[in-house]
Amino acid sequence: MFRALMLKMTFTRPTCLAVGLAAIAALSLAALPIDAQRATREQHIYVSVATGEDAPIADLKPTEFTVREDGVAREILRATTPAAPPTHLALLVDDSAVAQPAIADLRTGLTSFVKKMMGSANGLQMSFMTFGERPTRQVDFTPNSETLDKAVGRVFHRTGAGAYFMEAILDVCKDFRKREAARPVIVAFVIDRGPEFSSAIHQQVEDALKAVGASLWTIVLQEGPQSLGSTEMRERAIVIGDVTRDSGGDNKTVLSRQAIESAFLSRVALLTSRYDVVYGRPESLIPPTKLEVTVSRKDTRVSAPRWLTTKPATK
Repeated sequence: MFRALMLKMTFTRPTCLAVGLAAIAALSLAALPIDAQRATREQHIYVSVATGEDAPIADLKPTEFTVREDGVAREILRATTPAAPPTHLALLVDDSAVAQPAIADLRTGLTSFVKKMMGSANGLQMSFMTFGERPTRQVDFTPNSETLDKAVGRVFHRTGAGAYFMEAILDVCKDFRKREAARPVIVAFVIDRGPEFSSAIHQQVEDALKAVGASLWTIVLQEGPQSLGSTEMRERAIVIGDVTRDSGGDNKTVLSRQAIESAFLSRVALLTSRYDVVYGRPESLIPPTKLEVTVSRKDTRVSAPRWLTTKPATK
């Protein structure tokens, strides 16, 4: 009996040792951060940071940024500015009937925007579309500022027409998709007291922007009380208020026609001073859906996407 016990101990000791080593290895692996156990992939997001007066802040360090995906903080690898400029920019303009009193100031603002934006972003392709009565492509994507200037000089209101702002965004997103635009941006001018006739709802606009990775930047002329009496007007208000922000863009409301030009120039300043924030994302079978970007510096306004695009990431 004693000999049998000794044989049992002899044969089981190596097994116990192997089990013990395996347990130690498992505990050691568990002690590592989750991100260290997985391969990571670089992700790029474009972020503008400004003061309350729309003055860009261009001296932030990578350590001042925090990026969270689904609430989980990611490692910031670098943050540089100015980032790579937009590759494609769609300029959308409300030329419905209510635009009549603002036409002269609008032309001035558009001319300054085209000149400054085309001069600041090398290789930029810009298109120009109006959306009074229906979305109408005035100029297809072009690097030629003179072609755009000529079209801007012909802007005039459409008598008796309402706006189709939402439909114009959907049309432009289709253009972005066809051209496989790497860093697409939409800048839109809207007059809020004019009626909106688009049949699209805000969720369709959000899905279209998300699918092509485009940010929406709006300038809204607010003269007099805003009417939200129709479903179309309420849907447009959601796009301007929420979708614009969630896409990584920004809304600028102006209260007088004389402020239109400065509003357009403020969009140029923010778009040409964005940061390329690069962070690491661990490989995962279930991709994250929500994004949050903050900076540690006080009294700043951050414009960054709050959703993750459904198209492949492109620097």
